Amino acid sequence: MPVTVDSTKDKKLQHATGQAALSALPLPTVAAATSSGTSKIFAVLQAVCYLLVCIAVLEISFYLACVGDGEHVYPDLKVGYKIFAGKRITQRNEGFACFKLNSFGMQNDEISLAKPAGTYRIAIFGDSYVEALQVPRAANYLNEVGETLSKRLGRPVQVLNFGVSNYSVAQDYLRYQTLAKQFKPDMVIQVFRCEEISKLLPMETQSLLFVRPVFFPGAADTLVYDNTCVRQFFQSKEGKRLQSTQWLRANSRIWGVISGMWQQALTFQTETQAKLMPGKKGPHFELPSDQTRSNYAKCYWYMMDAQLRAFQKECQAEGTKFVILRTPMVRPGMHTLTDSVTETSLLAGSAAKMQVPLLNLDRAYRTWAGVDDDGTNFSAGGHFTKPMHRWVADNLSNFLAPLIDNGGPEKQAQTQSPATNQISPK
Repeated sequence: MPVTVDSTKDKKLQHATGQAALSALPLPTVAAATSSGTSKIFAVLQAVCYLLVCIAVLEISFYLACVGDGEHVYPDLKVGYKIFAGKRITQRNEGFACFKLNSFGMQNDEISLAKPAGTYRIAIFGDSYVEALQVPRAANYLNEVGETLSKRLGRPVQVLNFGVSNYSVAQDYLRYQTLAKQFKPDMVIQVFRCEEISKLLPMETQSLLFVRPVFFPGAADTLVYDNTCVRQFFQSKEGKRLQSTQWLRANSRIWGVISGMWQQALTFQTETQAKLMPGKKGPHFELPSDQTRSNYAKCYWYMMDAQLRAFQKECQAEGTKFVILRTPMVRPGMHTLTDSVTETSLLAGSAAKMQVPLLNLDRAYRTWAGVDDDGTNFSAGGHFTKPMHRWVADNLSNFLAPLIDNGGPEKQAQTQSPATNQISPK
């Protein structure tokens, strides 16, 4: 007899068996999902920690190797740019020098704002020839002048370095007003290198070291301050980049390397454009001939004269002596002294009218060493070497000693330059 199978019951049995089998399989739980999310977060945190450790190791390595310390100035709306306070600087372009700027942003060891009793303070202003980043601090002529005069006069003499790379006389005057005056210097020396007049006029540029405010002579022997070019730079792409990365530029050696590469690329681009487009000039000022330079100096000297007079009068009102120092210069990559007879003559005329002492070491140097240099006294970048710093220090010390001992502006103005008592740099 045939067997009848209940297909309905069979299907139900299969369904129940399948459900039981499925229920026996392990299913994802909330705990498993949470564990997976935690693992991802942990992996991300671990990667961040590894990255921070790598950055820290690289920063320490760069610090120990003195790498990435090249940048030392930042944009400033009032003065154009200032020196980072307390930053360590390493310079390799002309020899090697490494030192830390003090808390006031000066190329000096740490110093108190209040003048110690019995101390004579000299504040020296100028550009990179004063800043002297190319030699160790102990070897620059400012430091040597302080040591020499202290021994000679039998009293402490502090020489404060207010030099900043590529500063103009206008910026020097602003640096005196915004910083140096607080130190109550007894004497101010304005260093005036050859072709200083090239920094008089405003200049549109993408290079921070060429960003300068200017002073125009106003009515009643006043100066009119103008920082139009500075404000334009602040609004430019490069200006905004420098402002937004200022903390990194001050504190990160890695960023210093990156920024240095960026500046080199920018310079290369500018120079390439200048070659391809003769009408497009890079951030520099150069007049084509001696006659043109002479005409330029005569035309715009009234601006320089007004700035020097204003600077001298403000110092006089503070009871501070004002002195002008003229120093020699060679252009970078050249071994012949730069000459500017008209500028030198005009400077001497301004000093005579103001009745302030002027030491012309440019002329003194030519008497001793001529106009050519074999690299002994000037580096490849045009700055002073150690022997040159020593020569400047010896001659400047000889010149300043009687000015410190003597009193009264009339007697100071009568003091003659020790041209017959120069010390050879060779």
